[in-house]
Amino acid sequence: MKIETQVLPQDLITEILLRSPVKSLVRFKAVCKFWRFLISDPHFAILHFELATPKPMFTNFHESIFTMDLDAPLDSDPLSEKIKIDFLPPIYYCTEFLGSCRGFILFECYHRCDNPDRPLYLWNPATRVHKTIPPSPLYGPPSPIYYDFYPRRYSEYSRFYHVFGFGYDSSKDDYLVVKLSIRPLFPNRDFALVQFFSLRANMWENIEFTDSPCLDLSKERRPGLLFNGILHWLVYDKDKSMNVIIAFDLMEKTLFEIPPPDNIALDHSSCNLWGHSSFLSLSLVGSDTIDIFVMKEYKLQSSWTKTHVLSFSGIPCPDQLGPDQLGPLCSTKSGDIVVDYDSGVLVKYNAKGEQLRVWEDRFLRVSRVPMYTESILSLPGVSEQS
Repeated sequence: MKIETQVLPQDLITEILLRSPVKSLVRFKAVCKFWRFLISDPHFAILHFELATPKPMFTNFHESIFTMDLDAPLDSDPLSEKIKIDFLPPIYYCTEFLGSCRGFILFECYHRCDNPDRPLYLWNPATRVHKTIPPSPLYGPPSPIYYDFYPRRYSEYSRFYHVFGFGYDSSKDDYLVVKLSIRPLFPNRDFALVQFFSLRANMWENIEFTDSPCLDLSKERRPGLLFNGILHWLVYDKDKSMNVIIAFDLMEKTLFEIPPPDNIALDHSSCNLWGHSSFLSLSLVGSDTIDIFVMKEYKLQSSWTKTHVLSFSGIPCPDQLGPDQLGPLCSTKSGDIVVDYDSGVLVKYNAKGEQLRVWEDRFLRVSRVPMYTESILSLPGVSEQS
């Protein structure tokens, strides 16, 4: 009997591969030369990333890492198989996520004999590609003026608060690890220092903003929100005696302020920044509701619009919730909103603010949850065998 082999058109093969998980694509490279060439093409990697669905990433008390399928059927387990960080020494015992961008996770690990100069790590959980980011260098000694007025605090120079962020500079095809710090300039006045590690240059660089607001970073422990190629933090402005939104443009390397909605007091205990659909969004927590604001036109204060009021009455969560513990986590492609309650409880709401589903897992640690999108993208200067 004659057997005929049916050959699929190359365009159809490409469409199927674009919707395949990364774990399968890595294996598919061995099928034939065409598949290997196609999957290794940077343009294919970008298209694959754009079609992938973002998922929240969690750790539990045993330091296992999972992702969650927010659109999983009600009768299925939404958690993925355990993802292991297999390149760290066993002496590390706690992982803190500091950012996520284009399939890569920025995190730091605490050591049983910890020190402030611990390194950071970039990691692609799907391909296992990783890179160690060295600690940022000390920014020289304080100025003589500072030392003359505060000689006792000279040894405490490196103990000032800082916040991190991670993003992508599309103009240079470069990934940046960003560290925002406050440094002394002269008595009773500080200035902002932005240090960023360029993956392409493989080095840290410094930018001083001596005309920046006088900021207090002691309350902001959340990573910078990456939105529209810009990192955002909610910090306290000591000159204005209020919280403000500070942003750092990864392409222009500029630091600026985003105006909040009129007549809204931003408070770390009740406010969160996040991205809702294609808009910068702000959530304000009340006694039993969460108000959602979106900025319809970026940087335009008058474009802030309240879009949702979400109720969390009846949800099993602690009586006292901190800033890292309550707030919207993400919005799905269908417009649903997922709220993180940091007590092992996540709740999905539809566009009308109605509760659709409650996930509860008391073993999950859900603070500092990054949104992770699986990708086969590469890092500049880092091989796939890393």
